[in-house]
Amino acid sequence: MTEKFIRGIARARWAVLFGWLAITVASVLFLPNLADIVRQTEQKFVPADSESVVAKRLLEEINPEATTKSSAILVYSRDGGLTDQDRAWLKAKAAELEGLSGKDGFQSVQSAYETPELASKFRSKDGTTEMLIVGFSGADNDALTQDAVGELDGRIKDAPAGSKVELTGSAPIGKDFQQSSENGLKKTELLTVALVLVILLIVFRSPVAPFVPLITIGLSLVITTGLVAAATHWGMPVSSFTQSFLIAVMFGAGTDYCILLIQRFREELSRDGDKVEALVRTIRTVGKTVAFSASTVFVAFFLIGFAQFGLYQSAAGVAIGVAVTLIAGLTLTPALLMIFGKAAFWPTRIAAGQGHGESKLWAGMAAFSARRPVAIILVTVIVLAPVTLLFQNKRSFDDLAEIDPKLGSVQGFRQVERTFGSGEVFPLSIAIASPDSMRDPAALAAMETASANVAKLSGVKEVRSAVRPLGAQLADLTVSGQLTKTSEAIQQLKDGVDQVAGGLKEAEASVSGGRGDVDKLTSGLRTMAAKTKDAQRGLNQIRGGLQQASQGAKRLEDGLARSAAVSASMSADLSALLKAHPELKDDAAMQRLLGKQQGVSGGLNELKDGANRLSSSFAQLTPGVSQAASGLGQLAAGQTEAAEGAAKLSGGLKELTGGLQSGAKGLGDVSAGLTQVKAAQQAIGDSQIPGWNLPQSALDSPELRQALDYYISKDGKTAKFDVVLAVNPYSPEAQDTVGQVRDALAHSFSGTALKDAKLYISGTSAQITELKAISKSDFMRTGAFVLIGIFIVLMLMLRSIVAPLYLLLSLGFNYLVTMGIVEFIFVRLLGKEGLSWSASFFIFLILVALGVDYSIFLMARFKEEYRPGGIRDAMAKAMSTTGGVIVSAAIIMGGTFAALMMSGVNTLLQIGAGIVVGLILYAFVFMGLVVPALANLFGASNFMSGLSRKKDKAPKLKEVGDV
Repeated sequence: MTEKFIRGIARARWAVLFGWLAITVASVLFLPNLADIVRQTEQKFVPADSESVVAKRLLEEINPEATTKSSAILVYSRDGGLTDQDRAWLKAKAAELEGLSGKDGFQSVQSAYETPELASKFRSKDGTTEMLIVGFSGADNDALTQDAVGELDGRIKDAPAGSKVELTGSAPIGKDFQQSSENGLKKTELLTVALVLVILLIVFRSPVAPFVPLITIGLSLVITTGLVAAATHWGMPVSSFTQSFLIAVMFGAGTDYCILLIQRFREELSRDGDKVEALVRTIRTVGKTVAFSASTVFVAFFLIGFAQFGLYQSAAGVAIGVAVTLIAGLTLTPALLMIFGKAAFWPTRIAAGQGHGESKLWAGMAAFSARRPVAIILVTVIVLAPVTLLFQNKRSFDDLAEIDPKLGSVQGFRQVERTFGSGEVFPLSIAIASPDSMRDPAALAAMETASANVAKLSGVKEVRSAVRPLGAQLADLTVSGQLTKTSEAIQQLKDGVDQVAGGLKEAEASVSGGRGDVDKLTSGLRTMAAKTKDAQRGLNQIRGGLQQASQGAKRLEDGLARSAAVSASMSADLSALLKAHPELKDDAAMQRLLGKQQGVSGGLNELKDGANRLSSSFAQLTPGVSQAASGLGQLAAGQTEAAEGAAKLSGGLKELTGGLQSGAKGLGDVSAGLTQVKAAQQAIGDSQIPGWNLPQSALDSPELRQALDYYISKDGKTAKFDVVLAVNPYSPEAQDTVGQVRDALAHSFSGTALKDAKLYISGTSAQITELKAISKSDFMRTGAFVLIGIFIVLMLMLRSIVAPLYLLLSLGFNYLVTMGIVEFIFVRLLGKEGLSWSASFFIFLILVALGVDYSIFLMARFKEEYRPGGIRDAMAKAMSTTGGVIVSAAIIMGGTFAALMMSGVNTLLQIGAGIVVGLILYAFVFMGLVVPALANLFGASNFMSGLSRKKDKAPKLKEVGDV
């Protein structure tokens, strides 16, 4: 069946070539563009049910019309401080951008000019920097958002001379990262093709032969990118790494497979010169090796598709590339060999019997590993095991470290970090979901308590919420603020009471003076009664005195009426005080004050009655005096009555004086009590008692309603907290702060109106915390899948359990040693905070998937050559013939991944370095010494019982490595 298939390809070689060309053209014309899809793909790949994603969804429900999904921060700075010209430009630019709201992806603008009350949030304290925040309607990776960032960048080119304007924030950083990845991809493509071409020229010593693998892999790559792009419609994730890995793996592994086929074809062609028969023998021998090698790589990347983390899954597209490359290698490569024939190896002439010598170096290593297998294993473990300890799995989640620090988004971020603090760029946004409405005083009081507790954390700079819209406590809603206002009212009441008391004292002095006049009147009447001769003159004096007394009584009555009114007003004021402060009801001083006030009120009422009687007496006295004037007979009686009335008047005035003295003393006690109340309230305000007092009047105020509408949904069941960190949002300290913020909020809400509320935290620091946990758990899970899958392939191929086990153990040990070296270089020597958080996973995947190819090259030949009792000879033959293949494959694969180091993306740099170190280490140390030593130790146990006796039925994989 295989022979018939190969002969068919040989006959239809042109049809095969044109068929691949037609498929390639069709994929370009009709399949999606992978680069465009990657450009619009979220690079974090956080699961849809993760906390940060749920938080974002809830936050969008608070105010859907005003919520922005991404933003850019315009950072304007000038050394020495901003000038009036700078601020005029900023104000005009803010107005210009505001005019774009609702158009072309722009949604909102925030600045010191649109919201003057927030000016301190946009202007640095040193006066050198000011920010404008532009919100976009789409996510960072949306094409519309990226176009809006480009337009915004074009609109800031007219800044005044001497100033510096940069764009930072989620959208500009994402755009720069994507642009860096695309530029790095172009570099990788060119360098990879150049490196592969140079290596192929060296290997084949022909300018024609290299085009066979280049055409095969080039067409395969174009078709694969279209297929991977189409697979995204069925849920396959892609990332910027997908394209880089496709290029590196397809050019690396594909070139290795093509070298095997081409070199073996040249071997077979040298036998009889018949290219069809040479092709049949080539596919029959090395075709299976190529198929098994590609299958391990395919299985490894295919199983990545079962990862839960989207970024890891994005590497699954390489499985499609490996499958296409394998198909092309078994169809297109043979067709090209048929088309070129012997011309493929020009200028070298293919002579009969021309072969390839065995590697003396690898033959020597085979002999050494056969003589000293235990020593080799022990020395390798002793020397390399300490290197594994250098791998501490320090990981960095800093997106800014991925791109060139000279880019504008990074420069802008650093400027904000210096002048405002980096937390201003990427704050934490916390969604609070409650089953009940939070638009009530009890819930808002709980929010204030939570805001205060979170603000106390060392890693937190500021907390903004419905009760702290500007990041600071609202004084009007604090107990101390409200007590201050109450104290001011009490002071006013005290001043009024003091004035009343002063009036009563003056009245008492006036009444005392009137009493002396009445005493004189009594003496006069008595004298008049004794001296009738002076009756007329005395009567006239009495009439004048009575008239004065009548006027005084009238004034007294008016004064008492006013005093009674003041006393009644004071009673109402005290009642209002008790209503406003019910806690004073049981206060002893207040009880005494109330009693004295009631006594004053009663005394004033009695005085008022006495004044009324006095007025009546004067009314009765006046006619009597008139009658006395008309007759001396009635004068004595009138004088007697006048004397008696004057005596009564003296007694009444005495009582009035006592009442006035008591009233003045009572009001003095009231004043002293009010002073004590004010002092007590001042002490309460100074002590900052816990709690929150939100009067209905404050809840209905326009200012607080605006804050509520911004931070709480209309139904009141979703609220928002913005937490500005005091540390770099990418730092480990920020990740620790996320947990502290969560604990502080949960503790603050317990036992309050928000005890049943749920917390969801989003933001860069929160997302990093999730990535750390998700990527770690998925690494372990997916890594196990890959190892199991490769183990099964090796077991089926070698029909052994022992050999696959120690091969995988060698790969695992090689990975740990490689990671120790890579972490030492980048962290210890270059001073990085850690390796990029995804580098360790992809280095593991690629080292295992591609390193096992070399194991297959060696072990397939070893299995072919093995005969009972001939372990040493079989391994020596396998190593001497496959050593050149392994070295060539390692150089080619290392070269393609070394091209990643020039991409300009930090993660790809580290991955490329890790693959180069790992492949070289595995090819020379493990494949050259450790694996042969293990094979010699296990001897016949390398293979299952029975296989070693089937000499004649061994697979025809002879001379697979004669390169």
